[in-house]
Amino acid sequence: MARGSEEGYVTIVGKLIVSDGVSASKLLLLMRRFRDSVEMAHNTTSKRQLGESEVKRRITRYLSNAWYASSAIKMSKLYEEQDHLRLRKPFLYSLGSRDENGNRNIKFVSTDRVLIKIPHEDGRHEWIECKALFAKKHIPVIEELLRGRYSYSAGVAIKLRKGEDWRSVWRKRLVIYISIPVELYIKHVKPKNVDVAGTVNSNWLLAGFDFNVDRVCMAIIDPAGRLRDARTEFFSNAANTLKEVSENARKVAVVKLVKYAVAHGVRYIAVEGLRRPSRVEGRVGKWAHRQYLQHLKVLAKRFGLEVIEVNPAYSTIDAIGIALTLGLDKHTASAYIIALRGLAHKSM
Repeated sequence: MARGSEEGYVTIVGKLIVSDGVSASKLLLLMRRFRDSVEMAHNTTSKRQLGESEVKRRITRYLSNAWYASSAIKMSKLYEEQDHLRLRKPFLYSLGSRDENGNRNIKFVSTDRVLIKIPHEDGRHEWIECKALFAKKHIPVIEELLRGRYSYSAGVAIKLRKGEDWRSVWRKRLVIYISIPVELYIKHVKPKNVDVAGTVNSNWLLAGFDFNVDRVCMAIIDPAGRLRDARTEFFSNAANTLKEVSENARKVAVVKLVKYAVAHGVRYIAVEGLRRPSRVEGRVGKWAHRQYLQHLKVLAKRFGLEVIEVNPAYSTIDAIGIALTLGLDKHTASAYIIALRGLAHKSM
């Protein structure tokens, strides 16, 4: 298979609380600037107007921090397929750094406290301290990160409910997410099919599917959550073709991936349930998703596979860190997240 057996990352999400109003304003300004930097990096490099080194120089001057600039450029590559990028919500991201106790700009000082670097043009950078609330089962993972043995990517995002405007609720909806190696996650949050030593007790595999208007992405993981393989089947934009043609294109793509999965030992398939957020750009509509799901269930029955439907909520936030860490496109990263959720559902 295409992927190494030890490759895999997990994203942990917690609530971020900034009690001081001045610090909150500084963080929001940085998040706005970072979002603008990602757009700048994409819109200049995608049209080959400037080389990456020149783009980094300009963004570094704009953000007053070279590490944030590198993180923005890497994040912009998630949107390479888009001609022009316009992002709605502010956000922040910092690549991991083993030489800086895990991360250079977002550092944990305790299991519930995190420091975020606010850069300034004069070089006198400051740190703001925020409260971070994670699930109880994730506390040992944060304790391990405090020892500085692992590199971890981290970011701040605004997690909205349907119909909310981020400008009015952003401070209440801040979340912090970190991407960590899957072996660290297994060490402290052990699935039922992994023993104390972290050894997988089963030889089955699970595939996660992500459906889009022009492609179907599949990510295959083992019982320990490690990414083993990833494949994508492309077809012409189904939204701009006849109904019969688009339906046939979807069916052919799904059949190819399911056959590949079965041939490589997959026994379980994870997909998003029909309760999906209202997303249009770059995503498939609810009506098409229903067709995908129905066809997949028919194929699963034919090949003796079990279909697991998972909660689709907020998979985008989780996928960002995974995509950047593993070098995947955002759609394949979403398929990987769906597979991990399917694994968690199966382990219950």
